[in-house]
Amino acid sequence: MSALDGLRVLELSGGIAGQYAGKLLRDQGADVVKFERADGLRRWSAATPDTPVDGAGALFAFLNGGKASVTVVDGQLTAWADVIVTDGSSPHRRSPATSVVTIEPFGADGPLAGVRASEFTLQAWCGLMSGCGTPDTPPLQMGIGHGQWATGAVAAMAALAAHRHARRTGEGSMVEVSALEVMAVVLNNYPPLYRQFTGSVSFMSRSGDWPQVVRCQDGWIGLCVFTPQQWSDFAAMIGRDDLSADNRLNSMGGRGRNRALAESVVRPWLEAHTAAEICELGELFRVPVALVGNGRDVLGMDHFVEREVFVERPEGFVAPRSPFLMSASPVRPVVAAPALGADNDVARTLVSSPVRRSDAVAGSLPLDGVTVLDLTAFWAGPACTHQLATLGADVLKIESPSRPDGMRFATVKPPTDPDWMEFGPTFHGTNPAKRSVTVDFSKPEGREVVLRLVEHVDVVVENFTPRVLGNVGLEYHDLFARNPAVILLRMPAFGLDGPWRDRPGFAQTTEQVSGIAWMTGEAGGEALVRSTIDPIAGIHGAFAVLAALEHRERTGDGQLIEMPMAEVALNVAAEPIVTWSAYETLLERAGNRGAAGAPQGVYACAGDEQWVAVSITNDDEWHAFVGVLGNPDWARADDLATSAGRRAQHDAIDAELTEWFAGRDRDDTVDALLAAGVLAAPVWDQMIQDELPQLAERGFTQWLEHPVAGLVGYPGTGIRSAQFDNSYRAPAPTVGQHTAEVLREKLGLTSEELTALSRTGVV
Repeated sequence: MSALDGLRVLELSGGIAGQYAGKLLRDQGADVVKFERADGLRRWSAATPDTPVDGAGALFAFLNGGKASVTVVDGQLTAWADVIVTDGSSPHRRSPATSVVTIEPFGADGPLAGVRASEFTLQAWCGLMSGCGTPDTPPLQMGIGHGQWATGAVAAMAALAAHRHARRTGEGSMVEVSALEVMAVVLNNYPPLYRQFTGSVSFMSRSGDWPQVVRCQDGWIGLCVFTPQQWSDFAAMIGRDDLSADNRLNSMGGRGRNRALAESVVRPWLEAHTAAEICELGELFRVPVALVGNGRDVLGMDHFVEREVFVERPEGFVAPRSPFLMSASPVRPVVAAPALGADNDVARTLVSSPVRRSDAVAGSLPLDGVTVLDLTAFWAGPACTHQLATLGADVLKIESPSRPDGMRFATVKPPTDPDWMEFGPTFHGTNPAKRSVTVDFSKPEGREVVLRLVEHVDVVVENFTPRVLGNVGLEYHDLFARNPAVILLRMPAFGLDGPWRDRPGFAQTTEQVSGIAWMTGEAGGEALVRSTIDPIAGIHGAFAVLAALEHRERTGDGQLIEMPMAEVALNVAAEPIVTWSAYETLLERAGNRGAAGAPQGVYACAGDEQWVAVSITNDDEWHAFVGVLGNPDWARADDLATSAGRRAQHDAIDAELTEWFAGRDRDDTVDALLAAGVLAAPVWDQMIQDELPQLAERGFTQWLEHPVAGLVGYPGTGIRSAQFDNSYRAPAPTVGQHTAEVLREKLGLTSEELTALSRTGVV
C-alpha cells in the first residue's frame, strides 16, 4: 500500500511547478487527474525549443506518468477532489472540505501581484543572480530551473498539510504558494541575516567560493572546500599542510580576495591527477569531491547504476526514479503519461466521497501534536525539520554538548566573543521554533537518553553519513525496538548502500555529480555551484514525512525512509537527463541564454551594478519588446520575426541591446517593459533582499526577539493560508536552551538526575 492511497488530487497546471507537485503526490499513491490544454508543456523539449515535438515530450512524460488527463473540468470533478493544485485561478465550485493550493509567481497581493514572470526573471527578482557568476561576468542565471522544482515540492508539501488540516477540522484550506518567496530562501543563503548580524550593506559579490569545478588531468573534478576544516583536509590531501592555517586561503572570503594565489596552488596539482585519483584521495582524506556529471554522463556512473537509480520509461527513455525509498509504503511503479484528454469519459464517472476524518487531536496547525526528534546538522536536514516546525510540529533539536550543529560555527562573530555560536545566519534561518537539547549520544548514557526520547516522538530525522548511526547503535531497528510506530527519515548524500555510500557529501558535491552544476556558468567556462540542493532536499524530506504520517494514520505502522540528497538532485536535473536519453541532445551551460527564451540576457543600465534581466519567450513578446525599444530598423528585420531566427542572431541582438540599455535607469526600464507585457526584472541585490517592495509589503520577514542576538528578521517559507497561521512561534534556540525543560517534560528527569548527567558531559 502506498502512503497516499485514496487521496484525490485535481491538478490544474501548465507549468513545471504544479506538474511536479502532482508527480510527487501521484508517486506516493494519490489519484491525480490533470486538466490540460493542447498548448501546454506536453509538446515541449529543450532539444528543439522552437519546434514542438510529436506526441508527448520526454519532460512531460517524466512529470505526468500515471496521471489521468482531461480537457474539461466541471463541478463533479472539483467536488471529487480532496486537493486541487493550480497555477491559475481557483475553481469557484468545490466541496467545503476540498483544499486548494494555488501557485503564484509573486503571491496574491503586493505591488507585483498579477505580474507575469518566468524562472529566469524570478531568479533576478529574488536576488540569486546578484551573487551568481564571477567578477568578470554579468550576473548569471542558474541553468537548471531550480525555482520551479523547489516551488513544486513546496506545493506538494502544502497539499498534504492542507489535507491533514481539513481532515481535522472538516474545512478545506486555501493555501497560497509564492514562487518568489520560495526562491528567496532556497536560492540564497540568508543574505539579509548576514547583513543584520554584521551591519554590512556592501553590494552583491560574485566572487563566490573557489575551487568548485576545475579541470583535472582527464576532464573536470568537483570540489567542496567551503569550511575551514574542508580546506585544512584538502591542503593535507595535496601535500600542503602548511596552507591549512594560511589566513589568505583558509576561508571562502580569503580565497576570493586571493584567488590568484589559490589558483597557483590548486590548479597545478589537479592538472597532474586524474578524476579517479582525486576521488580516491578525497574518500581517504574525507574531502568532499565528485565526478562532474551532465545529462549524459550521470547515466553511466557506477554508484547510480548499482543502485538502479535510473528507470526505463514506457515511452522509450530512462529517467531518475523517485528519490524516496519507503520501507512500508513503496512509491508507485512508473507508468506512461496519458494521451491528451484520454480520461474525459472516465472523469464523468468519478464519485466524490466524504473526506476521511482523522483520529488525531484537532489543532490550529496541520502538525499540532506531532513531535520530531531532530538529529540533523548543517543545512539540508535542518531545512527539513524547519518546514515541519512551521507546520506545527514540536521539533526537539539534539546537539552534542561538545560539538553543536556545524552551522553554529558558520558565524559572523570571532571565537573570542562569548556568544559567538549564536550569530550563525544559516543556523538562524533554518531553526526558528525548535527546542535545543544537548545530548552526547556517542556515550552510552546519552544513547539511552535519545532512545528514551524516541519512545515519545513520532518522527526522527538525521542527515549524517550512513556509518554514524550504526557506530552509536541508533539504527532503525534500535529505534523500532523502542517505538514500532516511529518514522525515521535518513538523508545521506549518496544513500545507505552503493560504492559511494561512505563518501562525505554536501550540497556542492551532489550538485556537481548530478549535472546541476554543469548547467551554470558561461559557455565553455568552468561550471558554478550555488548550493541550493540543501534546502530543496529539506523540502522533499518534509514532504516524505507528511506522506509517511498519512500512511501511519491508516495502518499504525512507522517506517524507514531513505532519501539520498544526490537522488533529489537528479530529479531536479531531470530535464538534461531525459533530453539526452530521449533525443541524444546534450544540454550545456550557456551563460544567461537558454531554451526558454530568445533573446534572453542580463544587460547593464546606468550606475554601478544596475542590471536588467529580460526573456522573450514568444513572438508576441518580441513585438511588444520592439515597441519599447522604439521600433528600430534592426529589430524589425524579417529574420527576427521568429524565435528560431532570433536564436540564430542572438549575438547581434545582444550587441544592440547592450547599447540600448546602457545609460538608462534600471527601475524605470523594468517598469516600461513590464507594462508592455515583456518578462523583465531588476537584478535585485541579495544583501537587501528583504527590502524588495513585494517581500516587504507582504511581511515576508518575521521579526522575533532572540535571547542573545536581539531582534532578528527571519524569512518566511512561501506558504500562506487563511485557515492556519504558520508564522514562527519562537526564534532559533541557543545551544542547549531547552535541555532541562524537555528532559523533565518527556522523560520525567529530576534536577538531581540532570545534574549528574551534566557533570559527566552527557547533557
